[in-house]
Amino acid sequence: MNDRLSVVFDDVQRALGEVIERHQVTQAEFGAALGWLSTAAQENELPLAALLFLGFPLLQANDGGAYTRPESDGASTWIPAGPAYVAGAPLLERPYVLPMRQDEPGEALVVSGTVRSTTGEPIAGALLDIWQTNAEGRYSDMTPEMVFPLVIHIDDSLPSFNLRGRLTTDDQGRYEYLTVIPGAEELGIHDSGPLRALMTALDKVDERPRHIHALVTHEGFHDLTHQIHFDGDPELTRVTEGIVPAAVTYPAKAAAAPAHYATLTVDRPHRTLTCDYVLRPR
Repeated sequence: MNDRLSVVFDDVQRALGEVIERHQVTQAEFGAALGWLSTAAQENELPLAALLFLGFPLLQANDGGAYTRPESDGASTWIPAGPAYVAGAPLLERPYVLPMRQDEPGEALVVSGTVRSTTGEPIAGALLDIWQTNAEGRYSDMTPEMVFPLVIHIDDSLPSFNLRGRLTTDDQGRYEYLTVIPGAEELGIHDSGPLRALMTALDKVDERPRHIHALVTHEGFHDLTHQIHFDGDPELTRVTEGIVPAAVTYPAKAAAAPAHYATLTVDRPHRTLTCDYVLRPR
């Protein structure tokens, strides 16, 4: 007998039984659920449904263990990197501006903050690997194989490493960079079919809210993957992985031009956002 299979199966069976009992699920409702699963399997949508609804806890269990219970010591909230990460983004020089096209569409945004340890000390020389969509919600350097089973629109016209870059904190753990506010990332779900019907019934959206990814690393600390989400985005509560936690939502405040920051000068109207990263020592 496979002991691990038996233990996990028993826990899943017990959990489902508790849900059925707690909500008094009827036989008709249970039959409808089985019918949906059968239809989704026939239309090959089960892998996508599993990724959308269960992918986050699966990744957290496998990759995010070092940042469980962030409230215990104030560490930042860990969020999976997702399929859009591409290694080898250019190492930028100050003043930091994410690589972008001339006249890149979208509202300008200055992101700044500090990187520190859970014990409070600033971390000089921490490396931030940043990536995001453009204002139309498209990533550069993507292939269909990277996002399968999602069917995300691939924009081959974007320059390589557009809105992707690496930067380091100064001797006081501070950073700042110029970018544009990203667009919502579409998930590519078919307009008809069992998954679309389920998402409509659940009032879930076929896209991820606007966000900026970061992989923050430094010797002696656990690697942190994180996402900046934007306060007030109406889709924060309607994503398939569950409500986006308030700890990773930040206000983007309007600013006039010209504006002078520690290293940046911005000569057009823009927004500013502050995000501090707190790393957990190994």
